[in-house]
Amino acid sequence: MQDSALAWVWIAAFAVAGIGYGVSRIHAQGTSWLVIGLVTAVLILMLAVLGWAVHKAWPRETPDKLLRDKRQISDMLAKHAAQRGAGLRASIESTAGVSMRELAPLIGRLVGKLVYASWEDFTIVLMGPRSNKTSAVAVPRILSAPGAVIATSNKPDLWILTAALREAVGPVYVFDPGKIAYAPQKWWWNILSGITTLREAKMIAEHFIEENRAGGSAQSEDPFFAPTGKNLLAWALLAAALSGRTMRDVLDWIDTYSDKPIDILHQHGNRRAGNAFAAVLDLPPETRGGVYGEAQTAMASVQDEETLRWITPPRTWEQQTTEKITELDLWSLFAFEDGKAPTLYLMTQEGSGSAGAVIAAMVAKIFELGDLAASAHGGRVDPPLTLVLDECANICRIKRLPKLASHLGSKSMCVTAIFQSEAQIISTWGADEAAALWGASTVRILGAGLQDEPFLRKISGLVGQYKPRERRRSHGPGGVTTSNDRGSLEPIMPVEDIAAMKKHNALLIRQSSRPVLIDLIPWYTEPDKGDIERVRDKATQEVQNAAIEHLGPANPVAKTLQRRFSDKAAAGAA
Repeated sequence: MQDSALAWVWIAAFAVAGIGYGVSRIHAQGTSWLVIGLVTAVLILMLAVLGWAVHKAWPRETPDKLLRDKRQISDMLAKHAAQRGAGLRASIESTAGVSMRELAPLIGRLVGKLVYASWEDFTIVLMGPRSNKTSAVAVPRILSAPGAVIATSNKPDLWILTAALREAVGPVYVFDPGKIAYAPQKWWWNILSGITTLREAKMIAEHFIEENRAGGSAQSEDPFFAPTGKNLLAWALLAAALSGRTMRDVLDWIDTYSDKPIDILHQHGNRRAGNAFAAVLDLPPETRGGVYGEAQTAMASVQDEETLRWITPPRTWEQQTTEKITELDLWSLFAFEDGKAPTLYLMTQEGSGSAGAVIAAMVAKIFELGDLAASAHGGRVDPPLTLVLDECANICRIKRLPKLASHLGSKSMCVTAIFQSEAQIISTWGADEAAALWGASTVRILGAGLQDEPFLRKISGLVGQYKPRERRRSHGPGGVTTSNDRGSLEPIMPVEDIAAMKKHNALLIRQSSRPVLIDLIPWYTEPDKGDIERVRDKATQEVQNAAIEHLGPANPVAKTLQRRFSDKAAAGAA
C-alpha cells in the first residue's frame, strides 16, 4: 500500500513538472498569461467533470454504496412522493403551494434527500428500548399529521411532547384510567354502541378474551369451558346493547348468574341466543361455574371502577361527579371542520389491571367507522387518518390486525405499529399471523436495539450479499504485480452490524426494492425543537404536580418534594 502511494506521488510530481515546462514554453512563444490561465482553467474543469463521470460510472460495489442507493426508493423522494400523495387525496388537485405535510408522512433522510412514506402504507417499526422510536418516529408522525390522530402508549411521553401542540390543531381527547399522565376524565365512550347483531357482540367480546389470553390463561384453555364462556359473554353484551343497558349490567349478570338476558334476547328476536343462554344456566353447578368463570376472567380488566367509568355513563358511576362529562362519538374523528382535526390519546399499562381490551375495542371500532367513512369519501379517508400504535403488542392486541393491515392502507388509514422485537409480535399473534403482518406491511423500519440473532440473520439475508474487490500482489520474474479481483460473497450488512446499529439510523425495507439505510430525524434535531421543548417542560410539570397531589400531603415522598420546591422558590426569590 505504501509503495503504491509513493508511486502515485512520483507520477503526480512528474505530471506537474511536465505541465509547468509546457506552459513556460508556450508563454515564451508569445502567448499571454491570461490566455494560458483561461485555457488551463477550462482544461482543469473538463478533466474534473470527466473524472467525476468516470467516478460515478465506475462499478464499485461497497456496502455503504449499496445501502445508500437512492435509486431503490426513488418514488419515496420529494417530487415523486408529492405526486403520489396528491393522487391519494381527492381534495388536492395540484401539488403547487401544498405543504409536504399534506402529501406524505416523513420517514427520514437518505444521502441528504428527505424520504417519505405514503398515505396507503401500513408501517411496522421494530426498535429496542430507548432507541429513538418515540423521538424519531412517533412524535414526528403525530405532529405532521394533516388529519385526525389516534396514539396509544404505556407512558406519558407522547402526550407530554405533542398534546399541547395538537390542541392548536383541534380538540384533544385523553383516555388515562391508570393515571399515567394524570389527565382528568372529560368524556366517556359507550363500548356497546352500534351492537345490533351477535357477530358485532362477539367482536367486542374478542378483545376481552385476547387480553385475558395474554395473561397466560390460554395455555390451559379448556375445549368446552373456554368457547362456551366466550359465547356467554357475547350473548350478555348483545342483550345489554339491545336493551339500552351498560357494561355494568353485563358484569352484574355474569357475577350473579342472572337470567335477565334470556328474556331480553327473546324480546329482540334473538331466540337462538336466548335459548343457548338458558341452556348454560341449566348445566350442572360445577360445569356452569366453569363456564361463568371463563366469562368473569375475561372481564377482569373492567372490574375496577377506574376503568369502568370510562365506558359507562356518569349516572351509573359509584361516585357521582359534578364535572361535565360528555359522551365521545367516534364519528367525530372523521367528521370535523377544516383546521380542527382531533387527537385521541389512549394510555394504559400492560399486565394486571390493564385497560388494553378497551383500547383494542376502541381502535377496532375506529377501523370499522373509517371503512364506512372512506366509502363515503369515494374510497379513501380524506384527510388521511393517522394511527400511531406504540406498544401495539402490549396494549392494543387486535386479533384481526394482520388480516386488516393491507386493507387499512387502501382506505388511507395510515397505521404505524411499533414493536420492540419480532418475538413480541409472535407472542401476541403467533408465528403464522406474525408472518402475515410482516408480509402485509408495505414499509418496515428497523432501528437500534434489536438483539435476537435468528431475526437479525433473516434481516441480513434480506439486505443481501456482494462480492468485494480484493487487492492481490504477486511476485514474479518481472517484479511485483498488483491486481483487483472479485472475492467471495459476503453479507452487505452482517448480523453484528445490524445489532450495533446507531440510534440515528434505521433500515428501510420495502417489498419492491432492496433495503436501504436511512438517517432518522428526531424532533430534537429540528429547527422548531424549541416549541416542543416548551410544551414538554410545561406538561412535565403538570404531571409532576398531579402525581404529588395524588400521593397526598401525608406521603413522605410528597412531603420531601414539596419541601424541595419551597426551598428552591425561596432561593430564587432571594
